[in-house]
Amino acid sequence: MKVGKCSWSGLLVCLGFWLGCAGMATAAPPKVGYVYPAGGQMGDSFEAEFGGQYLGDPVAVIVSGKGVDAAILEHDKVPSAQVISDYRDKLKTIRPALNRFHGGGDVPAAEVMPRLLELLEKAELTEKNVRHIDQYTRQRNDPKRQLNSQIGETVRVRFTVAADAEPGVRFCRLLTESGLSNPLRFVVGRLPEYREPEAWRFFLPEYLGVKTEPPEEQGTRGPVTLPAVLNGRILPGEVDEFMIEAAEGNQVVVAVEARSLIPYLADAVPGWFQAVVSLEDTRGNELAFADDYRFNPDPVLFFKIPRDGEYRIRIHDSIFRGREDFVYRVTVGELPFLTGISPLGGQAGAEVDLVFQGGNLAERERTRFPLPEEPGMLLLRARGETGMSNAIPFHVENLPEDGEREGNDRIGAANEMDMPGIVNGAIGWPGDQDFFRVKGKGNQPMTFEIFARRLGSPLDANLGIYDDDGKQIAWNDDFENPSAGLTTHHADARVTVTLPADGQCFVRVADTQNRGSYAHAYRLKVSQGPPEVFLRATPSSLNARPGAAAQFTVHAVRLDGYDGPIEVRLKDAPAGFALRNSTIPAGEDQATFSIAVPPGATEAPMPLALEGSAKRDGEDPVTIEVVPAEDMTQAFIRHHFVPVDTLLIDVREPPEPAPSRE
Repeated sequence: MKVGKCSWSGLLVCLGFWLGCAGMATAAPPKVGYVYPAGGQMGDSFEAEFGGQYLGDPVAVIVSGKGVDAAILEHDKVPSAQVISDYRDKLKTIRPALNRFHGGGDVPAAEVMPRLLELLEKAELTEKNVRHIDQYTRQRNDPKRQLNSQIGETVRVRFTVAADAEPGVRFCRLLTESGLSNPLRFVVGRLPEYREPEAWRFFLPEYLGVKTEPPEEQGTRGPVTLPAVLNGRILPGEVDEFMIEAAEGNQVVVAVEARSLIPYLADAVPGWFQAVVSLEDTRGNELAFADDYRFNPDPVLFFKIPRDGEYRIRIHDSIFRGREDFVYRVTVGELPFLTGISPLGGQAGAEVDLVFQGGNLAERERTRFPLPEEPGMLLLRARGETGMSNAIPFHVENLPEDGEREGNDRIGAANEMDMPGIVNGAIGWPGDQDFFRVKGKGNQPMTFEIFARRLGSPLDANLGIYDDDGKQIAWNDDFENPSAGLTTHHADARVTVTLPADGQCFVRVADTQNRGSYAHAYRLKVSQGPPEVFLRATPSSLNARPGAAAQFTVHAVRLDGYDGPIEVRLKDAPAGFALRNSTIPAGEDQATFSIAVPPGATEAPMPLALEGSAKRDGEDPVTIEVVPAEDMTQAFIRHHFVPVDTLLIDVREPPEPAPSRE
């Protein structure tokens, strides 16, 4: 084959590129897939496990907020087949001595573990070595087990939660000598916490053929006193069970957190752990069952206890999948649970009367609730005799507000609506529909948007826009907004239409599934102004060598046709940090940016803040917050920008990767 001059030059360029890459190779930063348990009680100290990849040389755990500390205990990775074979050969040397245990019958239970450890020491083995044998054997002999190197390593840590720590959802990251991991959700709660008994805590006697009962403090074999939080995780085909004690007449709520802890599993269908929960009596009769809550895949079960006694909670995956990252938390008890708020939002800086709907609530109505001056989403809770309820989003906008007036179920009886403005309404019964008349600038675009599903309402809204003659000029059912990170069914309608010459139109709100109730509330926003843009920065954990730079992507979710350039800048940048490029080009949905870092390593990961600026013709620039997020894949295909707490960057000199043994 004849090689031309251009081919040789191309070969030299490629060779130089790969040699350069080899020279720059460093150990990969850590990736974490789960933390178990995914939370703990205020004032408690407990062990937890991070599962992931590239977790060697762990340094610390970074937890958002105050009051949660963590200490690294151990990094663990199942060894290769050859190492496991060597362990088994050593185990054979003490097999005769193990056989003399006769199933533990002639050895007091308290002495079983110390004697086993003595035997292992003689064989130059440890408890950890035997655990690796057991893990290796189970992973390869279980046909239902999905081997996944992304969660093949573990790091054990000890969390300590201060008694005055703020309850709620935090984010935790694992820091190693190679850098900072992606964030995971971690919940600080008020209630006592229990954990399912796991085999690894008493695997040693079982694996070695010695029968003994595990210590009581290592599991929850006895009935749990309510209220409480139950922690567990599901392996293939597994059904977890917890015994609880409850009294006659208790209005028990069983609320599962699973998908909300780990929103998307990239290599699983439907893309998350789909939990199913049921309540049984001691004879095995199913009393209640739930596999979701309205449109939320995390189930909630409500049940009135018929008589004093013990009851069994069962939890599993809907199709009996399982893996170490199928982690859950179940809150159980006669607890306040908020099902709705009316209205769903209010005007920034104003005061609003709120009505709460739900169970076990101490207050049904709160008057003159002051709203913040800045628009956005709040999380509101209600109070009950046993504590605070779950949180529901509440929408705050700058626009004037009004309420729907019933009798508006036909175009001739449409409510008058100011523009721009927001109206609060509800599709009160099956078949109900609401009409509004709007007057704007003729031949100009106007945007109509529903806020319902995003605010906890079960409404599956659609919008129809009509001219004076009743002719439909626009319609929308589901408007897909990638910035809504946990949404897979984009049920909130949104449509932009150019108004007729007289500027008048009618808008119709209805439920696509023809359902309705007091809970099917909505907020209809009508505006005639600049289109919206949302900005998301991924990933939310950055790593860089001293004096080098870290790359990240800013995604622009452009609504209603704005295609101009967007400038991005650092806000209050720490000394030595600088943004090298600063523009998302016109018409582009994303751009890659670099942050130059100082020549010295940082003592701890540094928070960064970004904002964007978009200028529209004839108008002043509009400032847009850049929200840190994780770009997560759902079931191999779909991508979702899931917002997190903050953008962190770690600057350190990572170790060189270990040489390959192959």
